[in-house]
Amino acid sequence: MSTGKGRGILVVGFGNTLRGDDGVGPEVAETLAVGLEEAGASVVSTQQLLPELAEQVSGADLVVFIDAAADRPAGEVATEWLEPRRPTGDQPSSGGATSTGSPAETRDDIFSHGMRPADLLALAGVLYGAMPAAVVVSVGAENFEAGLCLSVPVVRAVPRAARAVLAAIGSRTEEVPGDA
Repeated sequence: MSTGKGRGILVVGFGNTLRGDDGVGPEVAETLAVGLEEAGASVVSTQQLLPELAEQVSGADLVVFIDAAADRPAGEVATEWLEPRRPTGDQPSSGGATSTGSPAETRDDIFSHGMRPADLLALAGVLYGAMPAAVVVSVGAENFEAGLCLSVPVVRAVPRAARAVLAAIGSRTEEVPGDA
């Protein structure tokens, strides 16, 4: 799906599919993948955000991140637009973000499990000179124990989260992919 600038949309569902509700990001991404990819968007499902994604992020006009949120009621879906923040000083994580992208203290774990959406945006800006518009669609989660199953409230939230992704894309484009 092109947004008119020719670079398009990247959807990144992330979370550990072996840790219960943490796998909701990949689940939502996979739910939307066929329709979005047919519309020209790129869809990535990954266990965690990695620096290797920075190049792909830099090539998009819009990035939609999908993740589980331990800080909201199970099954609640929220959308938060991120403000790209350029790193300051020597550490790429300066001006980093919490899981929803809010400013946070400088962290030294950016290149491990601690990478967050705003960190990845900042890294794309530093390495490739481009920080696209970005939004996090999060789903409240209650179970992060080992296991393959999402909890009932999170399963019920998957269609709402998918609609939130499409709405976020639609707010930045003229048509919503997957809606006919």
